[in-house]
Amino acid sequence: MSGVATDLKSEHHSIDERLAEFVAGLDEGEVRAASFRASARELRHHIYVEEAHLFPPLRAAGMIPPVLVMLREHGEIWQTLDTVETFLAEDQPDVASLRRECERLAAQLAAHNLKEEQILYPAADESLATEELEQVAISLVDGDLPGGWRAEMAPA
Repeated sequence: MSGVATDLKSEHHSIDERLAEFVAGLDEGEVRAASFRASARELRHHIYVEEAHLFPPLRAAGMIPPVLVMLREHGEIWQTLDTVETFLAEDQPDVASLRRECERLAAQLAAHNLKEEQILYPAADESLATEELEQVAISLVDGDLPGGWRAEMAPA
């Protein structure tokens, strides 16, 4: 696995850990909104990097069906993030609803990440040019999500 694939996989683990920390806080009766928002920010940026820099060259290499599946799942994940953010914006967030949505998000991520790590990342290693892999790596480090950017298949 290339450095880029390893970095993307490491981000998956980081996001999962932050989400687990948020859920642990719910289990302790605390709504740690900042913890969730840090995880969501990292996840949204991760999705951006994949959709803007990883998926286009994979599509060009002929990986259209797997990329379309990932785009659809990104849209679903994005919608779940939006739902959690809506609950967090309430004066008294409903802990049971937050937990349910976080469990949904964790399940979405587990299934999604497995496919990326077993199918897309190895395909990127095999088919992307060094310059394309470098662009993904640079974008991962950049950390900026363009204002107003949403996952391609996220509901408006």
